[in-house]
Amino acid sequence: MDLKNLFFGKRGFSQNTTAAVAAENGNAVERWLDIYNGGGEWRHTRKGGMNGGMRKVAALGAAKALCAELSRLCFTESTEIACSDKETQAFLESVLAENCFAERFPDFLEKAFALGGGVIKVYSGKQGVRLDFITADGFVPTKWNGRGIYGGAFGSRLVENGKSYLLAETQEVASDGLIIENKLFNENGRELDLSELYPKMQEKTVIKGLTKPLFVYFRTGAGKNRDCPPLGGSVYADCEDTLKAIDVVFDSLTREFILGKKRIIVPSYAVRGEYDENGELKRYFNVNDEVFEAFSTSDAEELKITDNTSALRVPEHIEALDKLLDLLCMQAGLSEGTLSYKSGTLRTATEVISRNSRTYRTACFYRKLIADGITRVCENICLLGKMSGELSSRAKENVYIRFADGVCEDENTKAERAKTLYSSGLISKARALSEIYGISLDEAKNMIKEDNDE
Repeated sequence: MDLKNLFFGKRGFSQNTTAAVAAENGNAVERWLDIYNGGGEWRHTRKGGMNGGMRKVAALGAAKALCAELSRLCFTESTEIACSDKETQAFLESVLAENCFAERFPDFLEKAFALGGGVIKVYSGKQGVRLDFITADGFVPTKWNGRGIYGGAFGSRLVENGKSYLLAETQEVASDGLIIENKLFNENGRELDLSELYPKMQEKTVIKGLTKPLFVYFRTGAGKNRDCPPLGGSVYADCEDTLKAIDVVFDSLTREFILGKKRIIVPSYAVRGEYDENGELKRYFNVNDEVFEAFSTSDAEELKITDNTSALRVPEHIEALDKLLDLLCMQAGLSEGTLSYKSGTLRTATEVISRNSRTYRTACFYRKLIADGITRVCENICLLGKMSGELSSRAKENVYIRFADGVCEDENTKAERAKTLYSSGLISKARALSEIYGISLDEAKNMIKEDNDE
């Protein structure tokens, strides 16, 4: 693969390190990134008046807010990454802490929801095992099948001594192991010797015995990228019309205050005129003029100053925004009101879980994918730890993820559900008591027996 042509497009490295990546994967990722950053094809519209021209539409940033909300729902810093083997546990905790995983992963996850996925690459650095978080606009799959991606190209931008560089890397699984190739380019696309920045890095390395790459692709599960099927689709891939409508309404709301400024109609007699430096007559009404003047008119209506200010249509805009945000939530698999800015719309977090809402089900779906990806990242960390001697070869790698976000099921909702099921004849009295009091089924049966004996 020609890495230079892949990572240096017509716009050049300085503006977009992965300009040609978008062409390789289709324009979808580039378009989603533009929307995430506050852009979109609808962000500019024609101005009014004779001169015409274009103006920028005010944006609410709903796409970024949606991805941020999903990231917070699916991963928190209290998420537990544990292993039954004490040595492996200590090693994992050390590597993850040194790489600031708990702080960096939520940001990475937010971008993954926006762009359809992302990659975490594990490698050995000067300070041990390191993690590289790569967004979808910096990754191109080169080898894959129905079970996963087994080869890819990465572009990492770095700055040394005030100069910009691009480190391009490919990883592919072959019959004799994992093949890794590295190339270094300056900001103009000229290939440099790797030793200029990485004296110990080899241009080509073969790690025998490896049957999987040292990177993990996190796919959001929101559908496939139509231009490049191995990659995922953005969570707002099918919501672009809704995002456009939200920005149109928000832009109209902001312009309501601009165009709805106070307007006073004054008689032409009260308008003064002065010549500017170009000799053009500029007319104005001096609101501070307190001098009495006599006007030649007998009609009192002609001298009347009239307030012609129109009422602002704020409630209509707010209602429209609220409905559109609820529509966006529905399209993204979230419950109504998740992105609402009105107080009292959302239920408590415990009620959200207890009622098995759409938001909770969506979060559970994404968490399964995230847990699988984090588990594979940890396996790669342990693999490099064993290869470097930092972890003994006998250490076990059975990692499990527990999303302990501090939200428990609401007891009142749980008890209410048990009573409803019992009243409907769907569960027994013993089962209902077991759910209400949090006791075993046998203890509940004994409770009923004691009551009957009395």
